[in-house]
Formats: sequence, structure tokens, C-alpha cells
Amino acid sequence: MSICAVIVSYRTGPALKSCLAALLAAEGLDEIVIADNGNDSDGVAFLDSTAQLDRRVRVLRGHGNVGFAAGCNLAAREAQADTLAFINPDVILELDAITRLAAVLAAAPPPAIVGGDLRDEQGRPERGSRRERLTLWRAFAAFTGLTRLGLRDFNRHTDPIPATPQLVGAISGALFLIRREDFARLGGFDEGYFIHVEDLDLCRRAELLGWRVLFAPGPHGRHLRSTSDVSPRIVARHKARGMARYFRKFAQGPVEGALAMMAGWVLVVMGR
Repeated sequence: MSICAVIVSYRTGPALKSCLAALLAAEGLDEIVIADNGNDSDGVAFLDSTAQLDRRVRVLRGHGNVGFAAGCNLAAREAQADTLAFINPDVILELDAITRLAAVLAAAPPPAIVGGDLRDEQGRPERGSRRERLTLWRAFAAFTGLTRLGLRDFNRHTDPIPATPQLVGAISGALFLIRREDFARLGGFDEGYFIHVEDLDLCRRAELLGWRVLFAPGPHGRHLRSTSDVSPRIVARHKARGMARYFRKFAQGPVEGALAMMAGWVLVVMGR
């Protein structure tokens, strides 16, 4: 199994250096393709020097800030390896994380998606690493705070870590592996999402086709989060629009469709 790391970077800052240092030292990586959606001069110089020092690294540039989903698709199309490892530029992987995740993918009946077990800087499980399928009700419970009354939302990070790979509704786009031909069969990420929710969409489409979506227990690395030099308000706006798109796209029947339209309108207004 040959593996290509796919990274999209936009004003990532110092975290990018830590991410790439870990990747260059990691076991089992044959390629690293980076979509440079826009970095400052220091970031550009660092990426270029890294590519010169290690021939596994390729940097794609000139397309501008096309968003995370489109950047991932662009880099994935350039990959030569038969397996893609999507990794956020602020993720610091364990040395053997890729080989452990690749073993889970190899053991899973194809087609499958395998998500990694990321932790925060205190070692706590990442909020989005394992989730149920996102539905209107689960989103309502999460956004209204009803989870404080005992209702469960779609995130499962507070559940006990399983001993073996676990079937889930969705994993995080911050770290996952998929066979390149399977990613192509899905049509890649839906580029209608600029940033956020594209991973939920990918998993939902895979689930509808009967594919296995697996969470692999780790830990596999740390996710620093929020390292890009971008206004949180802009990120929240894109996330709200992404949620609205998701609910409209996967609505089943006229009633759910109408509710999805209403929920989408509310999310977009809240995200302004």
C-alpha cells in the first residue's frame, strides 16, 4: 500500500512547520502533496525549501483560496499513491500513526473510510473524531444546549474509547485514510462547502452507498486547532452555510425538506 498525505494550507502559521516535521519523520508515507491556498511569504519560503529538501513533497500553488474541499480535491488528483491520508496542517502526528491507520484500512472490507483518533493538547479526545450521522434533531440538540439536559448530539467524543475500530456515522476530515479510487468514486469532497461540514457530507454519501465508516482508536496525534490567521466570524459563517447546504442536500421527503430550508435560513442568519 502506497500512501500520499494530502494537506491544504491557508495562512496556517508556525503550526505548519510542526505538522510537516512530524510527517517527514513519519513511517509509511510515500508522498506529501500540499495545496497552498494562500500563505504569507515565510510560509511560502518554508514550503518551497521543504519541497527542495525532500522529493516526496510537492506544493501546488496559483489556484488561490479555493476553500478546503476544493483544495483537497486538487491535491488528491495530483497524488500517485493508491491511498490518500487527509491531514489538517495543524495536526501533529505520532510517528507510527499512518501505518496503524493503514493497517485498519487494509483489514476493512473495501470500500471504507478510516478516521483517526486525535487529541487536544491536554490529551482529551477530539470533539469531531467520531460522530453519529448528523440529523436536524441532533443538530438542534447541540446548538440549543439541550445536551445539558441529557440529550445526546451527534458527537461521541465523551464515550469510552473503543478497544477496536468502531463503525460510526462520521469521522473528522482532520485525519482520515481512504483508497484513492474510492475517493474518486465518491466524486471527492463536495466543493459547494468552502470550509467545514464537507467531511460530514463525504461520510453521509459513503453511508448511503453502504460503505463502512470506521473510527480507529489511537491516539494518533494532536490537533492544535484554529491556527489559521482568519477571523473566527468568517469561519463561523462558512460553517453555518455548510450546515444549511448539508440539511437541504440530504433532506428526505417534503416535510424534512421544508424543515431543512427553515433550519438553513436560521443557520445562515445566525452565522452573519
